[in-house]
Amino acid sequence: MAMKLCVWGNSLGVRLPKYIAERTGLVAGDYLYIRLMDSGDIVMRPVKAKDLHAGYAPLVTQPLQKEPGIPSQW
Repeated sequence: MAMKLCVWGNSLGVRLPKYIAERTGLVAGDYLYIRLMDSGDIVMRPVKAKDLHAGYAPLVTQPLQKEPGIPSQW
């Protein structure tokens, strides 16, 4: 499936189709490792809590909470 790159601030972003997010268990706020291969291919995989230093693990395991009156960025 071809996807279109979009400009987000000074960066580029791509949206994941819903079925990919559902099948991989990804939700807004999750982290991904992104690797550029020598071949030019881009490989992404979810960051697992066990992959992070203990001080960062709570950032990955806690769900996002929306504060009242502030619109969600996701």
